[in-house]
Amino acid sequence: MLADFGFTVKDKRIARACESVFSTQLQSGGFGWAPPTKPSDCHTAIIIESLAKLGLLGDCRLRKAYGWLIRRQRLDGGFWCKNTGQIGGPREKEPSCAMATMFVLGALAQNPKLRNSEIAVIGVDFLFECWENRGKMKYAGHDSQIGTDWEKLKYPFTDYKILKFLDVLSQFECAKQRLQEAEIVNILISKRDSKGRLTSESIHKVWSDFDFGQKQKPSRWIALLALRILKRIYK
Repeated sequence: MLADFGFTVKDKRIARACESVFSTQLQSGGFGWAPPTKPSDCHTAIIIESLAKLGLLGDCRLRKAYGWLIRRQRLDGGFWCKNTGQIGGPREKEPSCAMATMFVLGALAQNPKLRNSEIAVIGVDFLFECWENRGKMKYAGHDSQIGTDWEKLKYPFTDYKILKFLDVLSQFECAKQRLQEAEIVNILISKRDSKGRLTSESIHKVWSDFDFGQKQKPSRWIALLALRILKRIYK
């Protein structure tokens, strides 16, 4: 969120916080949580995206994290935190976690060397398959299904929902034409009121002091995110 709001490591407080995050990096390059600490795809991806946005893309520790993450891509092009789902594992043919894949692509989008890579293209394909197969398949991982709740506008981006889904995919050139042709963008546009404004539909109450943390009035922040997505897609 601090990165989304425009903060960078030029602020000494942010720099200190980033060093605190790096102190939890595992020898493999990934990030996890304790106890016991094991690296996970989604957690590592969220941290990578955040640190890259905060101005640390060139840090060798972040490059190591990227290296660990991209080696985790599975047979169907997606990502999943379960080691048993890795290539060669007993669950390698099960569908990946859509939520984890979305966060991984969010991290790849911040890296110009990976944004147009085959890894990213295949990952984008997987997320589009999740959209096209919505309601037909059960995907692995927490909160990876597309239902009516998935279409609710929500920030911060802690869930697998439409706004984060579009925010991520709209950063990839290989996705923009497909997004123009998909009805998913129309779902976002249809949520505007008569004045073109957008209102949060799902909230974290802890953020109630922010305009995106309540459902009563239109949110300037949600509108900004939506307009940025549409500008990327339609230029």
